[in-house]
Amino acid sequence: MRYGEGMARDPFLHLLRDRRARFHAVLTDLGLSTDSDDDVTSDVGGGWTLGEHMVHIAAWERRYTRQVTGSPKNLGYPSAWEKFNDAVYSEWRGVEPDAARAEYLAAHVGLVAAVSALSPEGDPERPKLLVGWNLGMAPRHYREHATILLKHVGLHSPPPWRGRIVE
Repeated sequence: MRYGEGMARDPFLHLLRDRRARFHAVLTDLGLSTDSDDDVTSDVGGGWTLGEHMVHIAAWERRYTRQVTGSPKNLGYPSAWEKFNDAVYSEWRGVEPDAARAEYLAAHVGLVAAVSALSPEGDPERPKLLVGWNLGMAPRHYREHATILLKHVGLHSPPPWRGRIVE
């Protein structure tokens, strides 16, 4: 697929699943787990706890879900991305581990369900829906946060995530 072309539903879902798995592989490499309360409440980069990173990703996945479903995108947050990020952080700062895990899972399940409801070709009315600024960023968001975590411990960004690690 060349930049600017549309993407079908199933390749997008595979890409999203792969990037989430890669993010979790980075967590494992760093000795972290979303299942550990201690890890979820630890500062892991960017001045955020792992739980705060999780709910940040979740907020964006909820925003992406609204893009797919045609619902208003802002979720009660400002629409400009910097202000959106600030508002999400303000609301979720110091999030408890169980709440972080629940939000991280629920938002992802919602996004997968919304995209899964599209036809196999994607959305013919919006052919670039799955590659545009909003939705196309969903898989990339995991790498962005993996980079933050790696830099926090003095490591470099992960190499380009090419190919797939999940089937």
